[in-house]
Amino acid sequence: MSTIKAPPIYKVAVIQAVTLFLLVLAVAILSNWTDAYSLLIGGLICLIPGTLFARKAFKYRGARSAGLIVKELYQGEAIKLVLMGAGFALSFIYIDPLNVVVLFSGFVLVHITGVLMFVRVSRPVRNNP
Repeated sequence: MSTIKAPPIYKVAVIQAVTLFLLVLAVAILSNWTDAYSLLIGGLICLIPGTLFARKAFKYRGARSAGLIVKELYQGEAIKLVLMGAGFALSFIYIDPLNVVVLFSGFVLVHITGVLMFVRVSRPVRNNP
């Protein structure tokens, strides 16, 4: 068992989900339903595969598990790309009407939120006054 602390992947995922749902609520109130569900779908296309990838990628820790970590990274990335591609393809095929600009905006906003939150929660704590 490794003594390396696991990154807060679920905390980041929850923050991404809360941010997404608040944005969807704001768009539903200020705009229309097509924009709201397009934003939701785009955000979920990013959130679900990204969280599954992070779960696989950080399953093992430590130098002794290097081979397993690399294997999980490759598998996780492949799964993530397939799920994202399928999400976009299914959205374009089956959802009508769909606001494509808002769909991609939701995807990008959730991704940026995840990157910013991961940087924030994984930053080392400084005790300098």
